Amino acid sequence: MRKSIEYAATERDPDRDTLRLKSKRCVCPGCSLACAVVAMKNPGAAESRRLVELLEGALVREARLWKVPVFKNGCIQGADISLSQHQEMIVWLGEMTRLFQFCPETFALGVCVLNRLLSTVKAQTKYLKCIAFTSLVLAAKINEEDEVIGSVKDLVVQSGCNFSTAEILRMERIILDKLHWDLYTATPVDFIHIVS
Repeated sequence: MRKSIEYAATERDPDRDTLRLKSKRCVCPGCSLACAVVAMKNPGAAESRRLVELLEGALVREARLWKVPVFKNGCIQGADISLSQHQEMIVWLGEMTRLFQFCPETFALGVCVLNRLLSTVKAQTKYLKCIAFTSLVLAAKINEEDEVIGSVKDLVVQSGCNFSTAEILRMERIILDKLHWDLYTATPVDFIHIVS
C-alpha cells in the first residue's frame, strides 16, 4: 500500500460503517488520486462532489505532467536510444523490482519517471541503465517503506550494476531537477486500484 493512502485524512462513519474524508484538503503531496479512491468507495453527496473535484484536479495535473518518449525512425526523438533498448530497460526494471521485492506500484512509477525524463532530456545510451535504475530507486523512496528499500549501496550491489553510489546520487539530483521535484504521477496500477 502506498504511503499516501496510509496518510490520507479519513475518519470512521458510524452510520454507514465506512471511511470518509475528514477534511477538504489532504495533507499528503501528490495523492489526489488516492483520496479519490477513498471517496469512490464511500459515495454520498459530499463525497461525490469531492470526487469530481479530485478527478478534475488530477486531469489538469496529468495534462501538465504526463509525457512519454516519442519514437521516430526507431529511436527516441532527440536521442540515440532505440525502441528495443527502451523495452529492454523496462523488462530489466521489472526484474529489479522482483529482485528487491518492491510492490507493482513502485515498478509502474519507476517506468513513469523514466519515460518522463526520456521525453524531457536528450539522454545518451551509455547512461540509460543508470537513469532506469535511479528512476526505480526514486520510485521506491516514494512508495516503499524505509525497511524494504535499504541503502543505495546495497541496491547497487544486489543489482550487479557497475554504478557507484555517487553516480546514482548524482543521477537522482539530475532527475529531480529535470522533473522539478514532482515525481508522482498517476500510473496504470492506480487506475486498477480504483476500479477494483
